[in-house]
Amino acid sequence: MVYYESPQATISWNEAVQIIEVRWKAFAQGEQFRTAMDKVVELAGKMNGSKVLYDNRKMSVISQEDQAWVSQNWVKRASDIQYCAVVEPEKVVAKSSLNRIVGTIEEFPYDMKFFQNMDDAVNWLAEMRYKVR
Repeated sequence: MVYYESPQATISWNEAVQIIEVRWKAFAQGEQFRTAMDKVVELAGKMNGSKVLYDNRKMSVISQEDQAWVSQNWVKRASDIQYCAVVEPEKVVAKSSLNRIVGTIEEFPYDMKFFQNMDDAVNWLAEMRYKVR
């Protein structure tokens, strides 16, 4: 079920495996980027979703402002999320900005793992079980 769609990203709920899927399609910054990320938190709350798959293969660079927003604001609100599988960007510059975000966050509220392909990411998420907090 597609929950949110923009030229930059598609956010959907995969009922079969009970995961939120985020597919970045184009460069996004500012409101475009933040709205998509906020929809992930919103959908996690609505569906009681604890697993997120980020398909970042087509992701572009993330602005410094958006990197700071993720690490200082968004992560704190992502409390429903327990597992995050990240399919790495194809572009080196995008991979670098993603690594900068990860490096600035002291403690993630979820387990996160990076993958080279979608199948491995989905399989890992499918194996993960809900943790009582």
